[in-house]
Amino acid sequence: MEINIKTIAYIDGQNFLYKIAERVVNSGLVASKQEVSAVDIPYLLNQIFPNEQLEIRYYGVAKIRRRDNYGAEIQEKSIQFADNLRRMRSCLSKTGVEFRATGVLKVRDRDECKKCGATDYKFQEKGVDVGLAVDIVADSLRNNVDHIILVSSDTDLVPAIKVAKEVGRRITYVGFDNQITRLLSSIADSTRAIQDDEVIEAYRRRYNRA
Repeated sequence: MEINIKTIAYIDGQNFLYKIAERVVNSGLVASKQEVSAVDIPYLLNQIFPNEQLEIRYYGVAKIRRRDNYGAEIQEKSIQFADNLRRMRSCLSKTGVEFRATGVLKVRDRDECKKCGATDYKFQEKGVDVGLAVDIVADSLRNNVDHIILVSSDTDLVPAIKVAKEVGRRITYVGFDNQITRLLSSIADSTRAIQDDEVIEAYRRRYNRA
């Protein structure tokens, strides 16, 4: 039976979107990061890998684990997150990018205020990096991938990348201009950077903004 050898781009979704939003806000196109919910990912990666046929996977959370004591502010943020996730998944579907739900978004207690006794909360994404790492290892060991494109700066993925390299897979680490993680760059076969002007163009293409 013929084995299908592929080039697969593994994208750490929330980390990726945060850095996209940061650059879009800095460009003046929007006022806040919460307004950025989607971007033309195939356009971005095709700028770096114009001669490769890519399978692109976007790893993100499946749902938000709710709690009774959120409070109005955190509930509003959770609604915004859910809406942005829906918009991103719609964009991914339209552009041929596979969404893989491998984690959950939890709300975690922060320290209690010593002055007023109030408890603050923050979002914490759990499980996405684990799902991404498992796929990299599984694809590598099954001989389902030849060239791994890692679009993440999470150093927790280093063990998975090392396994992939040990079985002969080629690794390209993709970071953002001026935000390259040295450890990932040192173990990858090559490193590429997404440029700020490419991010802006990819955002404009998605929203048709001048």
